[in-house]
Amino acid sequence: MNSDWELTKKRSQYHFDNVKMDPRWDTVQHLGNIKADWNTELQSVIDNAKPVTWRTRGKENDPLTRPDQDYDREEYDLERIGMGKDYIVTNLSYELPTIFQTLADQFALDSSMARVHVQVPGQVWNLHLDKLEKWMPADPTQVVRYFVQLTDWQPGHFWSYGNYMWSGWRAGDVSTFDWINVPHSTANAGHTPRATLQVTGVMTAQTQIFLDSLKR
Repeated sequence: MNSDWELTKKRSQYHFDNVKMDPRWDTVQHLGNIKADWNTELQSVIDNAKPVTWRTRGKENDPLTRPDQDYDREEYDLERIGMGKDYIVTNLSYELPTIFQTLADQFALDSSMARVHVQVPGQVWNLHLDKLEKWMPADPTQVVRYFVQLTDWQPGHFWSYGNYMWSGWRAGDVSTFDWINVPHSTANAGHTPRATLQVTGVMTAQTQIFLDSLKR
């Protein structure tokens, strides 16, 4: 069985040197902050998000299907590092309250997919490289993934981007990263859920207009 980790490393330009800090890769890209009150809607999402594994993380009836070999390689990596293929990495919700769907729509992505990650204490999404080529196989560089933090950072919550460990975010912070090249992971070793809106799709001219408005 082939390793998904080794396969995705081959198409990455990342240095994979655990003592090197390269500002091109070992960072998170801050895009702005969105001010809104979504506490009521967020609690509903936290309560109803479903636990998922690597294999079950996809949206039901997703038209952008992923080959079974992808899941097999991912599960091979899980088992070889001792996690087990049925490890729960996070809770997911694809059913978004209006406030979150409206926010996702503001990014104006083609073939957009939006979901909320609710990572509860004890869950870990292990180190990996994303495979988002299915959104535009002819030119994957046009595929983007944006994050809106829905909860304030709490001790024990973290994201890693390469060798950079991100903490200290505030609810409403918007960010992205170089998904093709940067290995990353998330974990919740804290006492409260960590919730994030994730929006993925193909960038459009309207996307850039929205990003410019965030800066202002």
